[in-house]
Parts: sequence; structure tokens; C-alpha cells
Amino acid sequence: MAIEDILKKIEEETEAECEKILAEAKAEAEKISREYSKKAENLKKTLFEKAEARAKEEEKRLIVNEQLALRKALLSKKGELLEKVYSSAKERIKALPEKEYLEVISRLVLTSAISGTEELVVPKSQRELFGESFLKSLNDRFGDGAKFTISRETGKFDWGVILREKQREIDLTLDVIFAQIIEKIEPRIAEVLFEGIIEGE
Repeated sequence: MAIEDILKKIEEETEAECEKILAEAKAEAEKISREYSKKAENLKKTLFEKAEARAKEEEKRLIVNEQLALRKALLSKKGELLEKVYSSAKERIKALPEKEYLEVISRLVLTSAISGTEELVVPKSQRELFGESFLKSLNDRFGDGAKFTISRETGKFDWGVILREKQREIDLTLDVIFAQIIEKIEPRIAEVLFEGIIEGE
């Protein structure tokens, strides 16, 4: 299976998890929108009441400053909601059953390896998963006398592997793979969550 297929599989699982919390996220965004509109209207009313005693430029400046502050708060809330989506999706991926997890790693390695003699840097907490049976299966599937090995050095990550040979490294850890997924799907998630919530956004 090509790396694009692996990423697509993980992407589909990520989007499935995202859909579970879209209703909650959208409701929260709508709440922020209502608060934005209410505060803006109250501010407008208050400022117009004071307009007789103030210059128009001062009135305009106060309105703009308050709107900027509210917009900043909304953007911060958007960031929190998206982070919640991503955290939930990551936990789903980390919770893959052992067999499925090792199969995903195998496919990532097989589609990324060049010589078949690379060493795999694995997470310290999962070293026991990558035993002789895993290496044998990997070598057999790669063919051409492959001799993958597990590095004595362990990685400071909790999912995936780093494929290494001399000065060449290929990072197949969750953070790197997930960054690729986010780059691809974030515009769609943001559109679903926030499109039309606030006019002009």
C-alpha cells in the first residue's frame, strides 16, 4: 500500500472522529457569535447615548477597539475547538489495536524504505512490540535480502518509528504524519465548524 493510502486511511479515521464533536463545536461557535452580536449591539447603544458629548472620531475608535477585542476572543475560541478535534483524533489513532498498529507501521516502513537494511528507532515504551516476528515479517515482505534491524537507541515519541540509515532519516512518527493530515483537512474542518457563523468571517 502506498504512503498516500496509509495517510488516507488515517485521514478517514481522523475525519470520522471529527464528525463526532462537530455538533458540540458548532454550538459553541454559535454561542460565541451570539455573544459577539449582543455585546456589539449593547456597545453601539451605549456609545450612541454618549455620542452627544463625544467627537465622532472618538466614538469610532472605541467601537473599532471593542470589535477587535471580540474578534480576537472568537479566533481564540476557534483555535481551542480545532485543538479539541485534533486531540480527540490523535487519541483515536493511538488507541489502535496492537495488530492494526503494527500493520500500519509495517506499511509505512515498506513504502518509505530504500535499501531494506535501515534500522528502526522505536518508542521506548513500545520496544517489546517490535520483536523478532515483526522484523521477520518486515524483511520477508520487503524481499531482496532485506535486513531491517531495531536500533538500540529508543525515540522520545510514543507512536510510530524513525527509519534511519547512515545520515538519512525518515520520520514516521505520529506528530509528523498528523501534521500532514492537518494541513490537508484543516480547511475543510474549519469550513464546517465556522462557515456562516459570523458575517464577514
